[in-house]
Amino acid sequence: MTTSPDGATDWTVPTFDEALLEPICMASIVRHSLAGGDGGRNRILFANPHWLERSDGKAKAGGSRDRKNVSIKLSYDEGRTWPISKPLEEGFSGYSDLAVLPDGTILCFYERGSIDGKDIYGTAWLTVARFNLAWLTDGADTGAAK
Repeated sequence: MTTSPDGATDWTVPTFDEALLEPICMASIVRHSLAGGDGGRNRILFANPHWLERSDGKAKAGGSRDRKNVSIKLSYDEGRTWPISKPLEEGFSGYSDLAVLPDGTILCFYERGSIDGKDIYGTAWLTVARFNLAWLTDGADTGAAK
């Protein structure tokens, strides 16, 4: 994690966030809402393959891991903590990109499946998942202003 006061300069020293497991694969992050806006709360979404194992048992720090278990995480405190984490695709899955529609609907475009059932780099499908905060939080947060 690294932050910048203006999003372009004076970046902080990068640190690891233990809540955001990463097998070395493209993740995505997007703001869902701001406290002063229609949603009434600060919400940031993060998506990535939440996995640190390898099917061959040779996982090591700094090395690539199996791309699977694409999960969606939610922060209410500007990314300091991620209390909500829900799997979107538990099997082979990787690169993801998030978007939020004007009505608060969340879209996640990601790769999933393996052509031969073994090779995690031979992606079988590109998928768009459409969901809302109620699904992500099991009904605890509907996105309505509080």
